[in-house]
Order: sequence, then structure tokens, then C-alpha cells
Amino acid sequence: MILLICLPLVGIIAGYLLMGRQLTIIVDGESRQVTTHAMTVRGALRSAGIRLTPLDQVIPPASKSLTNVTEIKVQLSHPVQVWNDGTKKLTAVDTSAKTPAEILVTAGILPGAGDIIRLNGLVVPMDQPLTVTGPFVLQYTPAVNLTVNVDGAESSFYTAAFSVGTALWDKGITLHGGDALSQSFTGSLDPLSVLSINKARPLVITADGRDISTYATAATVGEVLAKVGITLQDLDYSKPAETDALPEDGRILVVRVREEVLREQQTIPFTTESSTDNTLESGQTKIITAGEDGLQVATVRIRYEDGKEVSRTTEATVVLKEPVTAVEVVGSKMVQQTTDVGGVPVNYYKAITVTATSYSPCNSGASTCYPYAASGAVVKHGVLAVDPAWYGILKGTKIYVPGYGTGTVEDTGSYPGTHYWIDLGYTDAEFAAASQKTFFNLTVYLLGPFPEGTNLELP
Repeated sequence: MILLICLPLVGIIAGYLLMGRQLTIIVDGESRQVTTHAMTVRGALRSAGIRLTPLDQVIPPASKSLTNVTEIKVQLSHPVQVWNDGTKKLTAVDTSAKTPAEILVTAGILPGAGDIIRLNGLVVPMDQPLTVTGPFVLQYTPAVNLTVNVDGAESSFYTAAFSVGTALWDKGITLHGGDALSQSFTGSLDPLSVLSINKARPLVITADGRDISTYATAATVGEVLAKVGITLQDLDYSKPAETDALPEDGRILVVRVREEVLREQQTIPFTTESSTDNTLESGQTKIITAGEDGLQVATVRIRYEDGKEVSRTTEATVVLKEPVTAVEVVGSKMVQQTTDVGGVPVNYYKAITVTATSYSPCNSGASTCYPYAASGAVVKHGVLAVDPAWYGILKGTKIYVPGYGTGTVEDTGSYPGTHYWIDLGYTDAEFAAASQKTFFNLTVYLLGPFPEGTNLELP
């Protein structure tokens, strides 16, 4: 009876085993379809020719029954070598880990912030699976904490760069050619020392007709000039001076100086000694001794700055010939003359040519009215004004002015560029009624009287 029951059951099991099961097996990301009669995951993998090692990873577990299993994932372990730049050691591991971070942990390295990993010289992300199969080498560079002081401002950051320059570049710290570093730009990092950077200042040096742009950390102007190959020779100088600190505006001017010493012949003008003679008619001059110029040789130093003359200095003179002083006698005898002026006979002592203008108390060019002349006389027709240089000589003198009549010098005025000017006085009403107020190149006649000793020589 029992045999009759078991026989069908055995047949069912045997039939089940004889039936093939379709599975998808994914090994290191590559999938394939297999048919298996195995009862477990391990058996299915064996039937597919896949032999597991203790470090391989299998999902589902290798011991699990294939019931309801349609897909098996396998991560095979690979031999990996890890080179540690920090310890200078090479560590070999066999692991199924796929991300660099997991591989490092397998090699006994706990990665930190800023660490980098390279595969074939290229940096790869720590947390992304690698697609490389077979043996390979990873290069691990641990980050160091680098302290940087830039012009007194200190900061720290982690970096795994190979050189100082690369670390600064990665951090966004740019350098110019004139910047000063306490460590070699191409050298390896020294985390135990502060990396000091003195940023160079931009400068423009004007020299020899051109502008030179540069960067420098020098303490003085002279150091900067030496750095760019500009020398100051002889009398050359710079603005600011060589010993001065770098200028705030960043501009340095180099002035090229040269001097020449010349010997020049120079004339020594003669002087004149004058005296008056009351027996000689006014306006006449008698030469007693003719004046002669002297001659001297002068040593002159000429200074040029950037090719332009800036000064001439006489350093010494040698007189070759002394000047001869002129001696003359000027007549002071007043001699009256007579002439006809527009049909009017005029007896005068001196005729002069002037510019004549007109004025009145409220028409004198001032902002207020002045009714009185310098002598105290009321300004009206017949009052004349002259330059102060003439007033002391001609005060009270009568002058005949054609077209105006005879007037007396009673007032002073101010005239542009010449003393040869006379103002003709009027009342305000007379000024308004005058038909002509200005006369150019007008000859007027000095009638007298004159103070004792006056020779009518006007400045």
C-alpha cells in the first residue's frame, strides 16, 4: 500500500527535477539567461560555471532556495592594490567592493574630507562604482590641513594637491609674478608650516618714454626699479625717491638728468648818469661821454631733464672789458613855442600825443559817483585826469586839448598799458551831451605854469 503511494510522489519529484528553470544571472553588471535544474542559488551558479569565493557577494544568498527566484546578482571579488601617498605603502586586497571608498576601507584606510583617489592618473569619485574589471591599482592621496596667510589674513583648508601651486589654484587663490611665497610654488605641501603669501601691488613705471606695468612686493622704490632692470645713473632720480616706500597711486616716474657746462660771451650793459642844465632847452640832451657796453665770459651750467632744459645757472664770470658809463646833460630851460591848432593860436612848452577819453562824476567806470577830483575840485568841463605817475609833475598844469579846449590837471585815473592817456572831465549832463568822448593819437599842448625845476620829462 505504502509503495503504491510513494511511487507517484517520486515520479512527481523526478518530473520536477527534470524540468529546467529559467533564471537571469547578473555578474559584475553583465547579465545572461540560464536554464538550471538546481534547487539553490549556489547550485544555479555552479551549473552556470560560476564558482564563488568567500569574498564574493551574492543576492539572494547562495544557500537560498530557488523557489520564486528569477534573478541572481553576483559581485565577484577582484585583486586590487592601493598605493597610499601618505604612508608611501602599497596594500594588496581581494574585494568585491565597487566604490573607491569601500575599497579603501577594505585596505584599512578610512577616507576623510578632501582626500582624493586616482585610477590611471585620473581622479575618480569616492562614492561611485568603478567599471574596471580584473586587477587594478588605486592611488590614494590623503588631504592635509594647509594654513595660508595672505597679507595678514589667515585661513585653513584641506587639500590633497601634489604642490603648493596646485593647492592654491584649487582653492581659487590666484598669484601674480611678483607675489612672494614662503614655500616653493612647485614644491610639495608642508602642513606643519604656515604658507605666507605677500600679494604684489600693481605698479606702472614711466621711464625713457615708455610705461612698464609690473607687480612687486618690494619695500622701496629702488628695489622695484632694480627688479625690472631700470638703473639710476649720475644725476638721474625717481619720483618717489629710491628710498621711499611704494606710492599709494602705484605710479613711479624715472627722470633722466644730464648737464652741460658752456662758456658764453655776455654783454655788460653800460649805465647812464644824467644831470640837468637850465641853460639847455627842455627836451634837448647833450652827451658828455658816450657809453660803451662791456664784455664778459660766463661759465653756465645747463640742466636737462628727460631731454628738456629746466634751468641755467651762471657759475662764474670773467670780465674781459669793463663798461663805460654814459654821461649826459638834459636841458631844463623852458622855451615857449607857438602853433596854430585848427585856426586857434596856441603858445605851449611841450606837445605830446595821447589817447583821450571822457568821464563825469557818475561815468567813471566805478560802482558809485565821485563828484570831486583828487585836488578837491568839482569834476566838470575843464578838469583833466592823468596817470598818478604824471600827476606829481603836471598837477595844476594847463593843457590845450583840440576839440575840448583848455583844462587843468586836477585828478588821477588808471589806464591800461601806458601813461600817455588823459581823461577829459564833464558834469554828468555835459558828458551825456558830448558828441565825441574818445580821441586816439591826439596831440595835446602843455601850456604851463610848471613847478620850479620841471623839465617836462614824462615817464
